[in-house]
Amino acid sequence: MVCVERTPRRVPEGFAGQRMVVLPRPIVQRALDGQLPIALLPSDAGYFPRAAGHYIERPHGCGQLILILCVRGSGWAGIGGFDYAVSPGELITILPNEPHWYGTAEDHPWTIYWCHAAGEAAERLGSMLQDCGSTPVLEVDDQPRLVGLFEEIANELAKGYGIDHLLPASMALAHLLGLAIAGRRRHNAPADAVLRVQQAIGYMQQRHDERIDIPELAATVNLSTSHFCAVFKKVAGFSPLDYFLRLKVRRGCELLDGTSFPVKRISEQLGFSDPLYFSRVFRRICGMSPMAYRKIIKG
Repeated sequence: MVCVERTPRRVPEGFAGQRMVVLPRPIVQRALDGQLPIALLPSDAGYFPRAAGHYIERPHGCGQLILILCVRGSGWAGIGGFDYAVSPGELITILPNEPHWYGTAEDHPWTIYWCHAAGEAAERLGSMLQDCGSTPVLEVDDQPRLVGLFEEIANELAKGYGIDHLLPASMALAHLLGLAIAGRRRHNAPADAVLRVQQAIGYMQQRHDERIDIPELAATVNLSTSHFCAVFKKVAGFSPLDYFLRLKVRRGCELLDGTSFPVKRISEQLGFSDPLYFSRVFRRICGMSPMAYRKIIKG
């Protein structure tokens, strides 16, 4: 959160080389009412290159989730009563009906990709995105990948109003939001914690055929057992033991699919002394027994 200079010349749109697609609102509503498998649709999308004077003010917000990716130049966003500086590689997220103001920097006009997302799923995903971070401006991990998704959304919307174009646009938006949420979760964890968890996971992967206790894992990354467990769950989303068991089950699936080994032999190769315990763990994670999994036709 910083103090930033507001845009002196105010231009909502109309920039050389810009691209903008806006769906008619009846088309959006009809798609959300039943054409799409989930209530998520980009209603507006665009690209503003070197948008000198760009400025938008919505004191009462708007009905859609707004995403703005800055790829060059700089700008600012006023959200929740605070001003935030925006730099290349940062994504602005504005929740539906949230009052906001944003604009480009005067000296280095920003180049942005933007999208408005409509539907109940947009509101839920937007809330998830802000819940796992302290500010509405987040640094992205893979800018080219997000740019590709913004472009895909605009390309599909520009082709027409049929479900053949609205559905791919909806799925591209879901992918974009999923990547943003995952990226924010990673950024929220201290870099040192992420590195230690990655080291522990590497240790697990090399020893999925063994038995490892939690103090041993904690010792490999020089943390106490209690601190290690807390850090691991925050970063990975599972306890260390549960994560390790899931690695074993994933390897068990590979052996069930790629060999004719009996379940007892597979469980032994994975470090389980009791095949019944392996089967219980497998059922808990996969929702079926190892033999039932093997009978499923795959590929």
